Amino acid sequence: MSETINHDSLDKEVVKFFTKILMDPVNPSPPPELSAVEGFNGLYELLADIKNVLHHFSKGEFSHKFSRIGSTAGYIRALQSNIRHLSWQCNAVAEGDLTLRVEFMGALSDAFNRMTESLAAKQEMITSQWTQLTRITAELQNEVKRKEEAEVALKISEEMYRQKSLRDPLTGLYNRGYFFEAVTREMENLKRLTDGQGCFLMMDIDHFKKFNDTNGHICGDEAIKMVTTTIDCSLRKSDIFARYGGEEFVLYLPSTDLKQGLAIAERIRVSVASQPSPGKNSQEPVTVSIGVCVVESSRLNFADTGGKILLEALVEADTALYTAKAKGRNRVWASPERPDGLAL
Repeated sequence: MSETINHDSLDKEVVKFFTKILMDPVNPSPPPELSAVEGFNGLYELLADIKNVLHHFSKGEFSHKFSRIGSTAGYIRALQSNIRHLSWQCNAVAEGDLTLRVEFMGALSDAFNRMTESLAAKQEMITSQWTQLTRITAELQNEVKRKEEAEVALKISEEMYRQKSLRDPLTGLYNRGYFFEAVTREMENLKRLTDGQGCFLMMDIDHFKKFNDTNGHICGDEAIKMVTTTIDCSLRKSDIFARYGGEEFVLYLPSTDLKQGLAIAERIRVSVASQPSPGKNSQEPVTVSIGVCVVESSRLNFADTGGKILLEALVEADTALYTAKAKGRNRVWASPERPDGLAL
């Protein structure tokens, strides 16, 4: 009876001890009386190893070496292998491979496969949308480019038409309208200066009607172009040169006093007279008469507009031009009239 009680007590101690191993975080050391039981130590080590590998599982460590044999050990190693393989598959998906499928972990495999299929479908949709967006972007860029090119072409066209509207078609010089617009601004600026000045030259081809009647209008046009080219070669970039009408030209020389203006006018007169005549029936040289006047800021009325100052200056230069013609043509005359005439 005593031996039976001892066995019952021992069984209870074994159960209690193995329960403690499973429940406590640290494995207890087996008492000597249990260690003496045959097979106890082997079972203790096996249970401790299983507990240890489960502890590593709980921390996400699936490479812990488990060298036991048997069905339980096989289950554990299979679980380790499956989880490692699933982890590798997840990393492959993270890197963009959505073709992978898992068939070895039941419901977890099904969840993984649904995830990759859903991601693949979304990736396909995103790729399609990206393709459409790329196409739309390219079309918009092309449209913007076409619009910009059209705007540039329009601006060029507008500038060409603007220039044509400002230019004389025969000579390419600025026309009368441009001259009035540009020089009016110059006069507005001039009247603000304390010691500014500028010269006006009115020029007219001598006996032009007679030249036309003798040689024809085509030669007359050639004469006008010859005079234009000759005068233009004598000018600065800042000078404003225009065809005033018919055979008459007008020139404004900024920052130029009367003496300088008369010298330029005389140089122009001599250059024109020295050119070969374009006439067919007459070899007489083409000549010009020039009237000159100076505008000085110190003599201007600040209340006058630039347009009024310009008109008054043109009247003076025109008066000087007619005086030059009355004096015999092919000459320069200044206004107001000076005792020495040319003042050269």
